[in-house]
Amino acid sequence: MSTSTSLADRVIEQVKKQYPDAIECSIIDHSDGCGAKLELTIVSDTFRGMPLLKRHRQVNSLLKEKGLWEELHALQVVAWTGEQWELHAL
Repeated sequence: MSTSTSLADRVIEQVKKQYPDAIECSIIDHSDGCGAKLELTIVSDTFRGMPLLKRHRQVNSLLKEKGLWEELHALQVVAWTGEQWELHAL
Protein backbone atom coordinates (compact mmCIF):
# COMPACT_ATOMS: atom_id res chain seq x y z
CA MET A 1 0.00 0.00 0.00
CA SER A 2 1.46 3.31 -1.03
CA THR A 3 0.52 6.28 1.07
CA SER A 4 2.09 9.45 2.39
CA THR A 5 1.25 8.46 5.97
CA SER A 6 3.60 5.88 7.50
CA LEU A 7 2.35 2.54 8.74
CA ALA A 8 3.36 3.50 12.29
CA ASP A 9 1.26 6.68 12.05
CA ARG A 10 -1.75 4.77 10.76
CA VAL A 11 -1.43 2.12 13.48
CA ILE A 12 -1.17 4.67 16.30
CA GLU A 13 -4.10 6.65 14.90
CA GLN A 14 -6.36 3.58 15.03
CA VAL A 15 -5.11 2.54 18.48
CA LYS A 16 -5.79 6.01 19.90
CA LYS A 17 -9.33 5.88 18.51
CA GLN A 18 -9.87 2.44 20.07
CA TYR A 19 -8.40 3.43 23.46
CA PRO A 20 -9.27 7.13 23.91
CA ASP A 21 -8.72 6.89 27.68
CA ALA A 22 -5.17 5.58 27.28
CA ILE A 23 -2.67 6.99 29.76
CA GLU A 24 0.14 6.23 27.31
CA CYS A 25 -0.09 5.34 23.65
CA SER A 26 3.15 5.29 21.68
CA ILE A 27 4.86 3.52 18.83
CA ILE A 28 8.50 2.97 17.90
CA ASP A 29 9.57 1.96 14.41
CA HIS A 30 12.42 -0.59 14.59
CA SER A 31 12.38 -1.38 10.88
CA ASP A 32 15.19 0.81 9.54
CA GLY A 33 12.87 2.61 7.18
CA CYS A 34 10.36 0.09 5.84
CA GLY A 35 7.95 0.68 8.74
CA ALA A 36 6.93 -2.95 9.13
CA LYS A 37 8.61 -3.74 12.50
CA LEU A 38 6.87 -1.84 15.27
CA GLU A 39 6.79 -1.69 19.05
CA LEU A 40 3.40 -0.52 20.33
CA THR A 41 2.76 0.54 23.92
CA ILE A 42 -0.77 1.03 25.20
CA VAL A 43 -1.49 1.84 28.84
CA SER A 44 -5.20 1.79 29.57
CA ASP A 45 -7.37 0.71 32.46
CA THR A 46 -9.55 -0.93 29.80
CA PHE A 47 -7.14 -3.84 30.25
CA ARG A 48 -7.88 -4.23 33.96
CA GLY A 49 -8.83 -7.84 34.71
CA MET A 50 -8.06 -8.93 31.13
CA PRO A 51 -5.45 -11.67 30.60
CA LEU A 52 -2.36 -10.62 28.64
CA LEU A 53 -3.14 -12.89 25.69
CA LYS A 54 -6.63 -11.39 25.37
CA ARG A 55 -5.13 -7.88 25.37
CA HIS A 56 -2.81 -8.80 22.52
CA ARG A 57 -5.59 -10.49 20.59
CA GLN A 58 -7.77 -7.41 21.01
CA VAL A 59 -5.06 -5.15 19.57
CA ASN A 60 -4.28 -7.59 16.75
CA SER A 61 -7.99 -7.86 15.86
CA LEU A 62 -8.25 -4.08 15.65
CA LEU A 63 -5.32 -3.91 13.24
CA LYS A 64 -6.78 -6.74 11.14
CA GLU A 65 -10.18 -5.03 11.06
CA LYS A 66 -8.57 -1.79 9.87
CA GLY A 67 -6.53 -3.56 7.17
CA LEU A 68 -3.15 -2.78 8.74
CA TRP A 69 -2.17 -6.26 9.90
CA GLU A 70 -1.10 -7.48 6.47
CA GLU A 71 1.46 -4.67 6.17
CA LEU A 72 3.24 -5.61 9.39
CA HIS A 73 6.25 -7.88 9.49
CA ALA A 74 6.68 -7.82 13.28
CA LEU A 75 4.70 -6.21 16.08
CA GLN A 76 5.66 -6.10 19.74
CA VAL A 77 2.72 -5.10 21.93
CA VAL A 78 3.00 -3.82 25.48
CA ALA A 79 -0.56 -3.59 26.84
CA TRP A 80 -0.63 -2.59 30.48
CA THR A 81 -3.05 -1.13 33.00
CA GLY A 82 -2.19 2.17 34.66
CA GLU A 83 -1.18 0.29 37.79
CA GLN A 84 1.20 -1.97 35.86
CA TRP A 85 2.69 1.07 34.11
CA GLU A 86 3.37 2.78 37.44
CA LEU A 87 5.02 -0.36 38.87
CA HIS A 88 7.34 -0.64 35.84
CA ALA A 89 8.20 3.06 35.98
CA LEU A 90 9.77 2.67 39.44
